[in-house]
Amino acid sequence: MLKKINFKGILSLLLSVCVLLGLCGMTVFSDNEDTAFAGNKNADNYEVTIPATKIRLKGKQTNKIIIGDTFQIEYSLYPKKSDDIISYKSFNKAVVKVDEDGLVKAIGYGETLVQLKTSTGIKENIYFVVTDIYGNEQVEAVKGDVDSIDFVDSSAMIRIGKTFQIEPVFYPLGIYNDVEYSSQDPNIARVSASGEVTGVNAGTTIITVTTVNDVYAEFEVTVYSDVFRGIDVSKWQGKINWKKVSKSGVDFAMIRSSFGNEDVDKCLAQNVAGCEKYGISYGFYHYTYAKSVSDAKKEARFFLKTIKKYSPDYPVVLDIEEEYFKKMSPKKVTDIIIAFMEEVEDAGYYTMIYSSANFFTKNTELERLRDYDIWVASWGDEAKLNSYYDAHYGMWQYSSTGKVNGIDGDVDLDYAFKDYSEVIRRKGLNNWD
Repeated sequence: MLKKINFKGILSLLLSVCVLLGLCGMTVFSDNEDTAFAGNKNADNYEVTIPATKIRLKGKQTNKIIIGDTFQIEYSLYPKKSDDIISYKSFNKAVVKVDEDGLVKAIGYGETLVQLKTSTGIKENIYFVVTDIYGNEQVEAVKGDVDSIDFVDSSAMIRIGKTFQIEPVFYPLGIYNDVEYSSQDPNIARVSASGEVTGVNAGTTIITVTTVNDVYAEFEVTVYSDVFRGIDVSKWQGKINWKKVSKSGVDFAMIRSSFGNEDVDKCLAQNVAGCEKYGISYGFYHYTYAKSVSDAKKEARFFLKTIKKYSPDYPVVLDIEEEYFKKMSPKKVTDIIIAFMEEVEDAGYYTMIYSSANFFTKNTELERLRDYDIWVASWGDEAKLNSYYDAHYGMWQYSSTGKVNGIDGDVDLDYAFKDYSEVIRRKGLNNWD
């Protein structure tokens, strides 16, 4: 039974909890503030030139909506010429969800708020009360046949030994049924009868939720043992003092090896030599211009030829981000990716795909990429990443303006959530015996 929430009494508690989660969560290492983009700014690396000093909400700040309905948040910025960006956050995603465009969907009875926030931290809140068609806020769900299952959060990343509670959402809304939870690999994550997931060993697995009338949905869980800090570099960083980098807290480096089907990064050899001399784990990435499956295979063969004399203990990566890929169908883009990946994987390498969160979501068929590891780029904090992307990933590029001793100017900063070095060496991949 869902109990009515005394919203005003717990609002301050909700805010405190959210602050604590931000401080104690997985990704508190970012060098930027909360900069989750609203949908009206379509690029992950959009730069604000005129910050807003005020958000003016259009319409009421307290709204009653019926379960299942949607509500479009509308606002204006001051000054009027501001090109600032807005992030959205629901303080109780079991009551309402909000997407990157400010579209709110009521999925559970109760009260909560949605917060709007600019890149400089200006905030405004909108309150929502979700009721049934008669205006009741305290409604007991009815047991019956479920048509489909969604989740409050569609995936989770947890450390070994930590737990996460899966919260299914049943459709039609207001209906529920008994469910069973099962883990595809209990050695990675086990799940209790109530849907509490516990991280056991590093890796990624699927939790399946099944109703008594055989409707099911899958929830992805990634378990990690530690967070490894990294950078990615190319000729644009110039000559790097790897001795200083090795003392800066960097655990790994992703090195650009090549681009297209005939160009090698001019700093490849010296970057590899620096990493090997000072004991820094490294991997490679190849920037693609492939416009067809045959192009992708040709580039993959060139990539393999370029890196064949090295033994990287981090993944080898396809970097796909050219603008013209956005004009192709997601199917064609995914075909190109898979053709490249299969060629490299067949040669005995641990492969990975790199692109922006927005690109993965809008320009690929992510379901077809489930078997490949993902390195996702989204500059900012975890709230911004989650506003664009809710699928699996093993690495996250969270900043393009990092400062690392030994490198002049800016450098990209990354987190890895798996011990890639241990996995690659143990399995004898990437030219390791």
